[in-house]
Amino acid sequence: MKKKIIIGIVALIILLIAVKKSNVKVLKYKIKSNDEVYNIVEKFKKDYSYYEISWNKKTYPINIFNTKNKSRISKIYSYKNNTYSCILPIFNDEILTDIMCYKDSTIYNYQSIKGKDEKLDNYVETIKEYKNFNIKEEKEIKYNNIISFYNSLNKNISITTYKGIISNNKEVKIFDKDVYSNKISVYVNKMYLTADYNSNYEFDKFYIVDLTNNEISTIKVKNPISFDSYIQGIVDDKVYIFDPENEIQYEINPNSKKINITSNDYIKYYSNNKWTKVSVKQAKKELLFDYTSLNNIYNEYDKVYENEYYYYVIKNYNLYRINKNYTDSREFLIKLPVDEIEICNDYLYYTYEDGLYYYSNTTGLELVLTNKELEFNKYIKYYIY
Repeated sequence: MKKKIIIGIVALIILLIAVKKSNVKVLKYKIKSNDEVYNIVEKFKKDYSYYEISWNKKTYPINIFNTKNKSRISKIYSYKNNTYSCILPIFNDEILTDIMCYKDSTIYNYQSIKGKDEKLDNYVETIKEYKNFNIKEEKEIKYNNIISFYNSLNKNISITTYKGIISNNKEVKIFDKDVYSNKISVYVNKMYLTADYNSNYEFDKFYIVDLTNNEISTIKVKNPISFDSYIQGIVDDKVYIFDPENEIQYEINPNSKKINITSNDYIKYYSNNKWTKVSVKQAKKELLFDYTSLNNIYNEYDKVYENEYYYYVIKNYNLYRINKNYTDSREFLIKLPVDEIEICNDYLYYTYEDGLYYYSNTTGLELVLTNKELEFNKYIKYYIY
């Protein structure tokens, strides 16, 4: 008997340690709102909160990012008819996501189906809190005859120019001449790293711009680097660059301003969330890091993207999102004009013709900036943070 008690205590201690290490607090409860009962699961994680609302034999998964305090669901509006089953959760008297409407196994944000169902539209009109949702006040800020910014996006923006970058409407001049092909340059962790394009055939230093204050610093290297070099990828905010002419791989940390040569005998290669070693000969064929860890799931889609929180899948230019906490449904986002997107947390952006566009559940689709050169120069880079 005493032995069983000791084993039980040890098991309990192990469980408590595991829960503490997981850094996830889970709450399960029911709430009654507008004469309906909803089952709620809340998981408070390190950098976001996950909510799972079950109602009308449907489960609605929701990720909420960047909340200063843990937001509790205070009220829920719901509506159902023969086509849609919809909910709108209110978090501490705030709307943090659009109305979510199931049609079969796909969730549609109300803004994407508005006008398709008169009875649903009439119901939404009765929700007082929703009247100010997604109201846009788009104001153009012309930087010059080529670039215009739109201040409806409440985020910081940086974009490369032929002499440097524009960071939050301020030009940072780096080069003395126009540089049209800045292949060896990258944004990472609120830093902009670029080769010294003031040089002609090879270079011996990198420039770093701190986007928080637009200050420029440099990193010197002992031996000149060829302009045939290329960026293999970024891991843990470190940039990996391979010089095929001199057969050297560089590891650069823009934050600490440090640069290391990884090895003269092999090249570090990152694939499927782990490091391996490959030959210098393989790297000479422009061997880019592979961040995919999908293991051929969702083969029915044309393209699959992923980050820590979601799978993003594209079919016939229709973009869907699948919450990693609940993979039994998908969420339709928008019809894309392209099939190349960039993802950060719960928002995404893409370029089309001369525009940079942004999408999130709370803002819908927004124009961030226009640049007349975007259509013609693939080396123009942008960064939103």
